[in-house]
Amino acid sequence: MTTATSKTMVLRGSAAVSSVAVLAAVLVAFFVAGATGLTGAVIGSIAALVVLGVGTWAMFWIAAKSPTLSLPGSFGVFTLQGLLLFAILLVLSTQAEGVVVRAAALSIVVVTIAWTTSFAFLVRRERIPLFDLPGADS
Repeated sequence: MTTATSKTMVLRGSAAVSSVAVLAAVLVAFFVAGATGLTGAVIGSIAALVVLGVGTWAMFWIAAKSPTLSLPGSFGVFTLQGLLLFAILLVLSTQAEGVVVRAAALSIVVVTIAWTTSFAFLVRRERIPLFDLPGADS
């Protein structure tokens, strides 16, 4: 059954799992590089959570509005997410020292893996189709 509640559960579940990944990335960065590493990990984690959360919400919105745009929409959203995260790291690399950039990159990778894995698992468990025909009983 495709409901707003199921989609909200997927978003919240992915955010919860990713929060554990954020904590791990921040702690590792702090113990390895001190306060400088902590700063980079926090920046990368926040950036990844915002970009991935908004992208997931956008995918659900696109699928609800136009099922035929689900596939091209997902390609566009996923490409845009990658470009945004890359741009954040690029800007950060011009403004900060290497330790901050490396910690941010590490946290972006860790959070993205956690988000993507939990999202795939939860969508499958909730049986949420990423496309849905209008008027279909689902």
